[in-house]
Amino acid sequence: MLWPDHCIQGTPDAEIHKDLKIPHAELIIRKGYRRDVDSYSAFLEADRRTNTGLTGYLKERGVTRVFLVGLATDFCVAWSALDARRAGFEAVVIEDATRGINAGGSLAKAWQDMTGAGVKRIQSADIAM
Repeated sequence: MLWPDHCIQGTPDAEIHKDLKIPHAELIIRKGYRRDVDSYSAFLEADRRTNTGLTGYLKERGVTRVFLVGLATDFCVAWSALDARRAGFEAVVIEDATRGINAGGSLAKAWQDMTGAGVKRIQSADIAM
């Protein structure tokens, strides 16, 4: 399914929120740059063949757990969480930092798929600062 244009590079719609502080960020993954293939996962394009490079980047640094937030819970977040698990990472979705679309029951299905794959579901208050 191709969605209407959104988060277009160079527009405010694609910017990281001004209140999000990530002073130690080393990498920003760009996805969805091909007109004919929508891109959900941060790990793998929707053609299921094109890697974004995130898996290798994280593994080279010894990362074993990823935390996922954003839009949309039932598409980009879910696909990223599931691909993270397939790549061998522990995947944790911070539920109150995501929002779903829920097209025809897609949100419940996404949570079912993620739970079945071992994705953990937490709230932002569960994270010790």
